[in-house]
Amino acid sequence: MKKLLAWITLTVFALSLAGAVAESNDAMMDTLSAMEWSFYSGVGAWSTDFRILPDGSFSGEYHDSEMGEAEEDYPEGTVYFRAFTGRLSLTGERDEYSWTVRIDELLPEETEEQEWIDGGIRFVLSETYGLSQGDEMVLYAPGTPVGVLPEEMIFWTHVMDRENPPAELENWFLMSEANASGFVGEQVPETPLT
Repeated sequence: MKKLLAWITLTVFALSLAGAVAESNDAMMDTLSAMEWSFYSGVGAWSTDFRILPDGSFSGEYHDSEMGEAEEDYPEGTVYFRAFTGRLSLTGERDEYSWTVRIDELLPEETEEQEWIDGGIRFVLSETYGLSQGDEMVLYAPGTPVGVLPEEMIFWTHVMDRENPPAELENWFLMSEANASGFVGEQVPETPLT
């Protein structure tokens, strides 16, 4: 009887813990879905941008504008482009400032054409830049001391773009060492219903 009672108690505890973790992950996904995530250098005309939904699915696009790559048929230049969808999951909490995130699925949007011209611009399908399926990324919360980030990642946070760089992150930051990329999460203003 004591073994049965101990087993029931352990099972109830495990289920309660699993429920608390799931609730915590749901709250975190709600927070992440209220943002636009962008990987860009601040110079040039390229970026990878995406939005996350509360269920962990996401969609976005990569684009790189090369206005110097022009010909008679496309005098306005060339844009390398890829729309994509995917799914990510929170896989654990690392410390008080950071969590691990896995890119479970990354699917390029399928199109019949690899290249086309529209409005004097040549569009060329490209690879998604900065994300890859299976990547284990690190998510940092606002308030994270900038000094805990790997030196090569600080550039992507854009804190050094300012005259007086802050000592702590002011935005969420999603980092991939495997892809040498960092996505800044900026709050998306709510648009009123019309």
